[in-house]
Amino acid sequence: ISINVGGFKKKMRSNTLLRFPETRLGKLLSCHSKESILELCDDYDDTKNEFYFDRNPELFPYVLHFYNTGKLHVMGELCVFSFSQEIEYWGINEFFIDSCCSYSYHGRKMEPDQEKWEEQSDQESTTSSFDEILAFYNDASKFDKQPFGNIRRQLWLALDNPGYSVLSRIFSVLSIVVVLGSIVTMCLNSLPDFQIVDSSGNPEEDPRFEIVEHFGIAWFTFELVARFAVAPDFLKFFKHALNLIDLMSILPFYITLIVNLVVESSPTLANLGRVAQVLRLMRIFRILKLARHSTGLRSLGATLKYSYREVGLLLLYLSVGISIFSVVAYTIEKEDNEGLATIPACWWWATVSMTTVGYGDVVPGSTAGKLTASACILAGILVVVLPITLIFNKFSHFYKRQKQLESAMRSCDFGDGMKEVPSVNLRDYYAYKVKSLMASLTNM
Repeated sequence: ISINVGGFKKKMRSNTLLRFPETRLGKLLSCHSKESILELCDDYDDTKNEFYFDRNPELFPYVLHFYNTGKLHVMGELCVFSFSQEIEYWGINEFFIDSCCSYSYHGRKMEPDQEKWEEQSDQESTTSSFDEILAFYNDASKFDKQPFGNIRRQLWLALDNPGYSVLSRIFSVLSIVVVLGSIVTMCLNSLPDFQIVDSSGNPEEDPRFEIVEHFGIAWFTFELVARFAVAPDFLKFFKHALNLIDLMSILPFYITLIVNLVVESSPTLANLGRVAQVLRLMRIFRILKLARHSTGLRSLGATLKYSYREVGLLLLYLSVGISIFSVVAYTIEKEDNEGLATIPACWWWATVSMTTVGYGDVVPGSTAGKLTASACILAGILVVVLPITLIFNKFSHFYKRQKQLESAMRSCDFGDGMKEVPSVNLRDYYAYKVKSLMASLTNM
């Protein structure tokens, strides 16, 4: 018989089609009237005995290959949904897809939104970066109306944008060295070889470390004051997370200084000295100042900020697993194991087991308890792995957006005009904004 599919003509043997009588072409051989034939095809020429099908001619070779070999193959560039509709039309079942293509085909069909999500992620990354770039240029333009605007703008760019110029790189390196020096000094000060005790038996700080600490505080204070002095908007300065970190890095020192003065003047308030010791340990949070000079740390902070749902799911899964396995372990081990004699103690054991930390301070002794522990560890691995992909995708999204923003900031020169206009697809940006507007109106 002659087959014409959208202009693609092919003669096929009847015995080839009879191998698959339940398919559309196989059913044609059992038709005895033109009416029954037209129920299976779009047109029929009885003079040429030609059957016409108004279908995609580019996909029909896959159908021919199936009739000749009994196996379906799917090329990677094909749309799986279009291919699925096509073989459904010809009456061919998906289980005929060969093993070499089956896994890829069903994987692409089960996850249709993966490529769409990646495209949307790239688009959101671009539009979000564009919004931040507009905010950046808006802040930079505020200096035009202020006294010494050009000088303050150049200082603002050098202090707030590491890598913008040679001056900003030098300032960034100095800041990193001071932060690391302060952290190393605090760690060395805890060693017994460097501890000094006064005549009253109270520990004192090594004078050499005290000099380093005072220099670090002076530098951090200068850094914060300088950034505040050249900020384009004083009211919004401390709304920025990095500026709050700078403030928190020096507050413990000044609060400790005030507390010590109060204790010396009023011995009855000697308990405040313990508060001062606690505040001294807060110097470790100065390590967060490195986020100003690290794209990865800023991206991590944004990921944690916008991944609270995923983190909440992780904590929920862990809490459910801990509750279940702790009660099971308590029921099994309460009579023979003192370490698991109470449910709160079993909570601790279930927590270190599900997180696969396994301190080994409390372990089940019976066979049933060990099987419970094995199930607890395996469940913990599965529970921890589930949200990781979502969190990693968000981290990749924010890291890409941060790199685009930094690249756009470093390409500008407000003294001689911009060297390069930030690259963004305005059509996509406009479509994204209109889509957001329509979504909000629909919700209303």
